[in-house]
Amino acid sequence: MFSKSVIALASVILSISLQAHAHAGVTPALGVAGTFARSDVQRPSTAKPCGNTNIAQTIDSSTAITAAANGTFAATITNFNAGVDGSRQVTAQIDPTGTGKSFTAATVLQNGDKNPTDVGSQQLVVQLPAGTACSGGATGDKCLVSFVTAGGFGNCVVVQSATAGAAAGNGAAAGTAAAGTAAAGTAASGTAAAGTTSAAGTTGTTTTKGKGKKHSKAAKQAATAAAQAKAAQAANAQTANAQAANSQAASAQGLAKAGQHKVKEARDVYAVGSRAARALRRAEEAAQELA
Repeated sequence: MFSKSVIALASVILSISLQAHAHAGVTPALGVAGTFARSDVQRPSTAKPCGNTNIAQTIDSSTAITAAANGTFAATITNFNAGVDGSRQVTAQIDPTGTGKSFTAATVLQNGDKNPTDVGSQQLVVQLPAGTACSGGATGDKCLVSFVTAGGFGNCVVVQSATAGAAAGNGAAAGTAAAGTAAAGTAASGTAAAGTTSAAGTTGTTTTKGKGKKHSKAAKQAATAAAQAKAAQAANAQTANAQAANSQAASAQGLAKAGQHKVKEARDVYAVGSRAARALRRAEEAAQELA
């Protein structure tokens, strides 16, 4: 009985010791929101490559790292104590399905210190195997990567397919380019309109060099002069016609007055009421109307 109690106590002490010295992990970590702490560190194994983290419940809610087009990605390892127990040197495995059941080795291009003399963080760079296509998570484009340190600690991170990130980036770039092209077209239209307005409102001034422009200006000036001459000619013709009409009217008026005078003289010769007198009276009235 005593021996069983001793064994149980030893197990508790060992467990507490391992928790107190669980001592390096990689971020952004699977299933961790906020600042990564010592208690978030796992002990990955063959049976549990992500430790005790529930993969299915956390893969979609965890922060994902987007892989570059060449299949590399960067992560950060932080240790909580020095020495091999807090080693920042890792090995990596990847599961393209995101289920935690199909891990294969990945290459660590940039690693951390195996036996650090301090606590802190270092950057890790990992190369995914050629042809890797992430298919996990609700979006169907996520992988799981399991990190294990030289001290046996670590955890998993979520990596998003490079094609998904590239598609989003290309879509944004295309939208920006289209907007820029539309803006440029609008600006060009505005410039053309301004140039047309300026040309229409300015006379005797040219801001464009070249014989073609000068010839065009001379042609416009000649056309304007011809139009003005034609208008003057028409006005002169109207004036001449008016003067001739006035002259004819004056002559007719003069003749009418002379005729009226002659009729009056002749009427005085004939007796009032005679046929000749009546005819002269009508002639006088007609002359008065003309006058």
